[in-house]
Formats: sequence, structure tokens, C-alpha cells
Amino acid sequence: MARRLVGLALLMTLLGTALPSTGAARPKPVKRPDADAVIALVDTGINPYHVVFRDDSPRAYRHPSTYIPGYPKDAEAIHLTLDAPNYAAAVKADCTKAWSKVKPNRLYWFPGTRIVGGISFDGIGPMNCADEFSAAPILDRAGHGTMVASRAASNEYGACPSCLIVSVQGNTEGVAWAGKNADWIDVQSNSWGPIAPVWAPAGVGLFNSSPEFLRTVEGAARKHLAFWASGNGAATRGGVLGHPTVIDPRMTPPSIVMVGGHDSGYVNTWPDFPPHVVSDSCNSWAAYSNHMDESAETVGSGTSSATPFAAGGAARILMEARTILGDRDTGIDGKVAASGPRGKVSGGPLADGKFTLEEWRRLLYTTATERPEGQYEDGPPCDAVDGLVLYSATPVLWTDVPEQYPEYLHIGYGAVDRPALRRASSILRGRADLPDRAEVDQFFAGIDPVRDAQYEVYTTP
Repeated sequence: MARRLVGLALLMTLLGTALPSTGAARPKPVKRPDADAVIALVDTGINPYHVVFRDDSPRAYRHPSTYIPGYPKDAEAIHLTLDAPNYAAAVKADCTKAWSKVKPNRLYWFPGTRIVGGISFDGIGPMNCADEFSAAPILDRAGHGTMVASRAASNEYGACPSCLIVSVQGNTEGVAWAGKNADWIDVQSNSWGPIAPVWAPAGVGLFNSSPEFLRTVEGAARKHLAFWASGNGAATRGGVLGHPTVIDPRMTPPSIVMVGGHDSGYVNTWPDFPPHVVSDSCNSWAAYSNHMDESAETVGSGTSSATPFAAGGAARILMEARTILGDRDTGIDGKVAASGPRGKVSGGPLADGKFTLEEWRRLLYTTATERPEGQYEDGPPCDAVDGLVLYSATPVLWTDVPEQYPEYLHIGYGAVDRPALRRASSILRGRADLPDRAEVDQFFAGIDPVRDAQYEVYTTP
């Protein structure tokens, strides 16, 4: 207890100091690997016109079923006007021939992009071309879905710049659909949930979770990696101080990956805790939903932004594992995420030619950065001077927090960032051993039985 108080005392004495810039350098472009990974973003849809999702390779104009085994052959193409002068003109040009014909509960894909799937479970009808404000299935009118997709897989600043994208518009039904398609979808990311962490024996809405909802969440998480935003403070949105994830029914399904946040390397206290991993959660690079080519370093925010970045980082690890093993498939085969000849590397999780779902999860956790620093993709830290008082970072860098302080109380195993991905790469190639994270393992071993028990309670009608 004494060492924890020392760390807390240091944090408190530094409060009130202005936050300097992190000065993170922009990363070099990433060369496309010889393997694929597919990320499903369950959210408000996507802006498929944005340049951060473009792919001008010949393959991007072929039906996805020709290179993704298991992909539905009846998915229809939506041909977009990608050279329009602006977003509004593009949507208008495509309304009659495309958006007015798109139907809910059907899978589509977008030639010329990395968006190999788009499907809507929101009950939105075809677009009314006479009404410029009319909604359409898949098309993101809220902005949130485009933000999360770009955090996961923007070709400029996303965690996995060459990953293939599936936009799932909707909530519970979308989670179930993505899980059922785990034979070709590797990861799903969820940055949504009930406003308050309240369980109710029936129904799911703004203020409660139902047994059926929680069983759906857990069922999908057992089929592939499923990431969930831990929440942003009181009632999951209230800022200032986070609430314990163990009292949030949405966080108790034992197989999900909980994602919290740091702020460009600074400590922030409002994300709900403890998560398994974190990424930047305030002022992050992301794309606008109503532009063809505009992004900004302040579009992404909250654990909503952190979650897809962590999911993209996990997909990037899997993509490298497949590249090493020569695996050209996607999806999870039983409990195996990648496979190839035995002995491709001399040691590590790929030595036996199989990369299991649990080995993948374990590698993601143990390589996470314990004391994260700001990265280019993080953007600037949030400060009270920006008017975001509820969501401001403390003026304490994680690298300045004393080693005695148990960071896992706030950020779990740590950040999914570029240093973490480099460590994961070395381990996959047999050049390094898994880091010893025994203290964090012991911490989660103490709370996981509580989560398991609450899951049993919450899923009993």
C-alpha cells in the first residue's frame, strides 16, 4: 500500500501544470505485408468515400470472395464516385444508382477501397434522393463510425494501415453477425454501450444491459478477438473519474478485451478502470465523416477512439504472424488464427506452425507498453484550456510515474502502440522471449473470478 501512496502523492502534487506538446514524430509509411487481416467495426456506419480507406490495387476491384475464403459470394458491389469534388457532390451523384437501392441486413462491398464489407442492422431504409439529409444503410451520418474505422485502419495514421475493413452499422445484432462470420473476420471493435453500467433482467437500451445482450457479447468474443471500450467516467460518459469496470455488466463477459486510455503519454483518470490494454483517448488523429480527404488530430476522442486503435494493433500483429507462416487466409479456424509449416522460426509462439487465439491475446497483453509515451497518431493531449475540463489529462507523464506505482490499476498491461508492436514482431520472429508480466497477471487473476461470477449473475434472466 505504501508504494501506491507514493505514486499517488506524486500525481497529486503535479496537478495544475500546463501540458506541453509531446513532439512525437510522424511514422514512415508501412510497406504492405503479404497477408491480410479483417477488422469489423460495429458502429454508426462509414464514409466510404474518404481517401484514408482507398486502395488502387487491381485486387481492390475484384469481388472479396476471390481472395477471402468464406466471404459471402452474394455480396453486392457499390460503385462510388471517388473523384467527385466534395463529399456532398459524391453522395448526390451516387444516390439514384446506389444509395437509394441499398437495403438493410445485406452485405455490400466498395471497389477501389479496403472496405470489403458494409452491412446495416439499424433498420434504416433506402436513401430518399430528394432529401439531402436522408439517411442510408451503411453510410455514416453520425460521424462516430468513420472515426473508429479510421483509427483502426486509416492508410495514413491507423493502427493497421493495410487491414481490410468491414463496417457493421448497428449494435447487438451487429455483434452477433460479426461473431458468426469469424471464419473470415478476425477482429471486431465496439465503441458503444448503455449510458449507465446498469443490469436489467430484460431489454437493452440506453440505461441497461440484458442477459441476452451479454450472452451475445461473450459468444462473439469466444470466436475471435472482440474489443470493447471501457467507458469515459461516471455513467460511462461523465468524465473526471472513471468507475470500476467490474461493476459494468458490459465489461464482465470474461472473453472480451477491455480497452481504456492514456492521453498522448499523459496520465488521465477518467477512463473506466482497470482495462486490459489502452491507447490514446483524447485528441487523436481520425477522419471526418462528411469529407473526401479531411482528417484532423482532434477528431478522435474517448475510449471510443482508443478501442479501434487497439483492435487495429492486434490485427497488425496477426497479419505479421500470417506473413511469417505464409498464411494467406483470414478468420479464425476453431481456435487457430494463423497456421503454416512448423519450424519457420526457431522459437516463440510460431515455432509449432500455429498461432492460436489465446497466444495472440497473450502476445497483445504482454507486449503492451507499461509506461506509454506520445505517438504521432495520438495527436496533442487534452488540456483544460481546450474547454474539455471533464476529460483533461493530468500534467503527469506515465514515464515520470515512479516504478513503485502499479500502473496496471489504471492502464492494465499498457498501451498498444508502435513500441509494443515492435516487441511483438521480435517475439513472433523468435528473436525475443515474452516479457514477464507476472505482477499484472496476478492482479487480473484476482479480479477475473469476480468478473466470471458476475457474468453468471447478469446472464441469468
